[in-house]
Amino acid sequence: MSELGARLRQARTERNLSIEDIQALTKIQKRYLHGIEEGNYDSMPGPFYVRAFVRQYAEAVGLNGDEILDTYKSEIPVATKATPTPTQASTSRRTYRGGGNRLMEIFPMIVVALFVVAILAIAYLLSQRAPVDAPVDEVGDSEIIIETQQPETTPSGEEEEETEESQQEQEPEEQTSQVTITETSTQGENSYFDLSGDEEIAVRIQLTGDSWLSIQNEAGQELLESARVYTAADESVTFDLPAQGTYRVRLGFSDRANVFINDQQVEYPTSSNPRNLFFTWTN
Repeated sequence: MSELGARLRQARTERNLSIEDIQALTKIQKRYLHGIEEGNYDSMPGPFYVRAFVRQYAEAVGLNGDEILDTYKSEIPVATKATPTPTQASTSRRTYRGGGNRLMEIFPMIVVALFVVAILAIAYLLSQRAPVDAPVDEVGDSEIIIETQQPETTPSGEEEEETEESQQEQEPEEQTSQVTITETSTQGENSYFDLSGDEEIAVRIQLTGDSWLSIQNEAGQELLESARVYTAADESVTFDLPAQGTYRVRLGFSDRANVFINDQQVEYPTSSNPRNLFFTWTN
């Protein structure tokens, strides 16, 4: 196993992720992921794909893909550009000269074809022209239909009151959340918030792509299935906080999820993956 493969495998096991989880996040086949961990790049399509797969693997386990490529560049194969052989170059030159002779042969045919197309276009335009002055007595009778708009009837006073009452009954009252979200600090991959105001607090995570999530209470107990990989097909995950206290929401990919507290979106940096959001709920 190479140093690069060992580094990626260590990061994966620290996050309790299997090869199947990495495949679900990156869409890379398992045999290529095993090849990266074992340092066996011969099974991959080419050097370009090796670099792309390594970067995706690193970001899936919370590492910086560009830094990993730069640190272990000596282990990663580099793509090279093939140069044309002298035989290929001479063949290209001969083909170009032959193409010029072929063009001179078909040039008269092109001129004749353009001339025929021009004649056909002029004939079509002449056939489409309508007579400028038509005799008045040849114009047939035509039926003219005028549609009139019926005036809207104005309801009486009683009808207006009934209409206003029915509209008021149909319009639902807007429910506004009273929760207050205050960001206290941000340190590295951790962001801290204070929550207050509402008697009930719900955390909703709206997914825009594949990511793994977890929610813990201040005792470190997992309130969601630990490190489960959620997909955009799950749409959203909602969790009601059972009591006041401090909770940690951990996002595998912070730029693939939007977090809401009682339908109020939480603003947080997406510069690092994974990201921890700590919410302290008090009244």
